[in-house]
Amino acid sequence: MTSTTSICRSCGASPRAAARFCDACGSALGVAVDEAEYKQVTVLFVDVVRSMDIAAALDVERLREVMTDLLERSATVLRRYGGTVEYNGDGVMALFGAPIALEDHAFRACLAALAVQEEDDRLAGEVAERDGVDLRVRVGMNSGRVIAGEIGSGSLGYRAIGAHVGLAQRIESVAAPGTVMLSESTAQLVEHSTVLGEPEFLHVKGIDESVRVRQLLGISPRDGLIQRAEASLVGRRWEMAALDAIVSRAIDGRGDVVNVVGPPGIGKSRIAREVAALAAARGVEVTWAFCESHSKEIPFGLVAQLLRATTGASGLHGDAARARAR
Repeated sequence: MTSTTSICRSCGASPRAAARFCDACGSALGVAVDEAEYKQVTVLFVDVVRSMDIAAALDVERLREVMTDLLERSATVLRRYGGTVEYNGDGVMALFGAPIALEDHAFRACLAALAVQEEDDRLAGEVAERDGVDLRVRVGMNSGRVIAGEIGSGSLGYRAIGAHVGLAQRIESVAAPGTVMLSESTAQLVEHSTVLGEPEFLHVKGIDESVRVRQLLGISPRDGLIQRAEASLVGRRWEMAALDAIVSRAIDGRGDVVNVVGPPGIGKSRIAREVAALAAARGVEVTWAFCESHSKEIPFGLVAQLLRATTGASGLHGDAARARAR
């Protein structure tokens, strides 16, 4: 088989038939994914709680309408954070890290899971008011190495196979309604960037020993970097002198934008923290915002972060955010 790939491995775009290069990013397109690949991924399962009871309470047309809305909302959120989505009965499965490799696959999955729960809460309110039915979903996640590729000469689509896929589904099946449960392997990858509950032990089907899991409660705020303990900065005298002068200009009312450029690992983030500490020591209020890979498609995302941070609306939504901004 010599057909080209059905998806660009660099950016995830779908190329034209027989194209040799991706129209979106210009990367060369290889041979179709006939052979499987080992991938480090996070597998996420979303499922409706007590779906049979809901089916019994609604007529078939209304049931189809509710389930379609729920699955489409969930799939949209999962794709927004880079997940490869597959419908699974009355739920959704998503792969983060395949076919496009993602170094932050576990963190993206956590963001997506919380966003899926928010979407379900909104839809659940509408369904409860109209139909008197309690619509809830539960989410389970697991991270590890799987083998992924096209199944059945591509006719069955892109699939991941391995014990880690099954464990993610088993964790989801025993999660409480409205919760997001992480396996120990996923929790270890995100414990410094999320808020997790205390470890729990669950009995899952097909596994003799109890499985250690933790509930995802939220995302840790990314602030306070200027308080972290660090060794003294060595060198960079010219750069720090220039930045110190720019801070003085800002204090005098002449603002600047400084772009710090350099290869990975050279110390750009460290320079930023040093300048922030220098400014804070001179009585300047410091606000942080971060460019993150999962938000690259959001227009003015960084500007929005800065506005939220400076108005104190970070982490707030809807009316609460508007009231704080006013």
